[in-house]
Amino acid sequence: MTAIKQEYSIVYQQELQELLRQRVNVILWTVAILLPLFSVLDYVAVRPYFSQFLGWRLSASIFCLFLLFLNHRNKNHLYTFFFGTTACLVSALTISPMVVQIGGYSSSYYVGFILVLVIFAAIFPLTMPQAAILGGALYGIYAVPVFIFNTFTMAGFRDFLANSFFFITFIIIVVVRCNAEHKARINEFNLRMKEREIGTKLSYYAGKLEDEVEKRAVELKESEGRYRDLYENLIDDVILVDRENRILLANPRFYSSLHLPENDHEIDFLKLVHPDDIPTVKTTLLARLQEGENVTGCQFRLMGGKDAVSEVECNATVIRKEGVLVGFQMLIRDISTRLKLEKELLQSLQTVQETRTSTILGLAKLSEYRDVHTGKHLERIREYCQVLAEELARRDAYKDYINEKYIEDLNLSSILHDVGKVSVPDEILLKPARLTPEENEAIKQHTTYGGNILKAVDAHTEEHSFLSMAKTIAYFHHEKWDGSGYPYGLREEEIPLAARIVALADVYDALTTVRKYRQARPHEEAMQIIFQEKGHHFAPDIVDDFIACNLKFNTIRMRFPLEEAPNEDAQGETQENSAPKSGCYRTRRITRDEHCPDFPAMPR
Repeated sequence: MTAIKQEYSIVYQQELQELLRQRVNVILWTVAILLPLFSVLDYVAVRPYFSQFLGWRLSASIFCLFLLFLNHRNKNHLYTFFFGTTACLVSALTISPMVVQIGGYSSSYYVGFILVLVIFAAIFPLTMPQAAILGGALYGIYAVPVFIFNTFTMAGFRDFLANSFFFITFIIIVVVRCNAEHKARINEFNLRMKEREIGTKLSYYAGKLEDEVEKRAVELKESEGRYRDLYENLIDDVILVDRENRILLANPRFYSSLHLPENDHEIDFLKLVHPDDIPTVKTTLLARLQEGENVTGCQFRLMGGKDAVSEVECNATVIRKEGVLVGFQMLIRDISTRLKLEKELLQSLQTVQETRTSTILGLAKLSEYRDVHTGKHLERIREYCQVLAEELARRDAYKDYINEKYIEDLNLSSILHDVGKVSVPDEILLKPARLTPEENEAIKQHTTYGGNILKAVDAHTEEHSFLSMAKTIAYFHHEKWDGSGYPYGLREEEIPLAARIVALADVYDALTTVRKYRQARPHEEAMQIIFQEKGHHFAPDIVDDFIACNLKFNTIRMRFPLEEAPNEDAQGETQENSAPKSGCYRTRRITRDEHCPDFPAMPR
């Protein structure tokens, strides 16, 4: 409950006593008038008892008038609350015999008790406990005589229970209402006391108000002078524009930057905007300002005298007077130099990116030129991998993992998959005849060589780079889904995702590339071969997505020339397929620590 400060408790009690006296007078007059007036109901509803009930009603009314007389003479308000509660109980005691007389348990006159309760609770300033006690007393006056003086019947008792339910419900409502009114009364008193405190303080400060106003006027004049100096010397242009887009006021810099005469007022703002930017300015700046919305970061071009054109950024706020939008203030900054620098920086970054890509591609070409593959093998591989990664990214399993950065890294990393072939001796790599099992094993070592080369380069980078992915691709792009690959015999998701992607792209390119011993296989035949290796050589989901985007693969294949390779007999993919399964196609499973002590974490 809201508390009253100790220093105001006496004032509150005095006000409460006065309120009680006034409310008791109202209650006594109300009861004195309503009790006889309800005789009309007696005449209509219970005419045989009219005379008897009228006598009781008049007696109670006269008693209330007597209490009213005593309350007027009660100057010190000592018995005011007693008079009010007595009138309430007398009214109830008047209704009680009426209820007993006309049926008791089933009498509809019980509503009179509810009426008495509502009248007293609505007028009398009661607390929650007082309202509860009063309600309980009235219910007792109703229920006890009924049980004592009326004959008990089950039908009558059911009516009594229904009447009691409504009676008790009204008691609860009245209690809650009195509690809320009591709190509101205390809150209202506290607010008045606080208002009185504030009024006292205001009276104290009123004596010094004239000196304070004079002091503030001097400060305001100085502030206005500083503001004007700031306004006139801002490095940005500041203009005030009305709702018709006319420039009403601008700082000197605005006129000088656009080469406009300073006496040229009320210029149409849109006439200064570059014609190509007017639609943008209307929709993204002026329309939003007209709706009362502040705007930041709107970029467009301004045209001034001497054919001056400036790239600007505008931050605008609305100006209101007495709640009505009257215009806009615009802070305009020339960003021509910044945009030029940003453009140059972007071009520099693009140049660096292109240089890096060209350097990496050149590095990868070193190994390609020593191998039997020719043409645009690396260019095709990187595009195959990108298409396949973009298709995989649609899957729920990969959509949070394969992002733009992942695809960019894969685009660079995939072309380094065979960089380890630079470590394979020429007499083996370029041998025109079928390789021996020992030479085939030496060829297979290009995966370990390549991974170790890229691992050594990656160790010199401070931050995570695409080389980490390139390293895993070099190590594992000849692993197979069923564990029959090399160099480690990894299986299923032990193989990093990037290596699984490159494995399929590399085999597809090998199948569709011309060899001396065979023509390039058609796209459809290559698809069939890869599909047959689903779950054996390749991951099932990657094969499925390859089938889904196979037309893109075919488009890439046809876009690059497929040149005829020099004479080769049993190398690369052919060597693996022609060699005995036990000798070279499936190597023994070796531990990771033997060749790759810092085996990279494998993305799934």
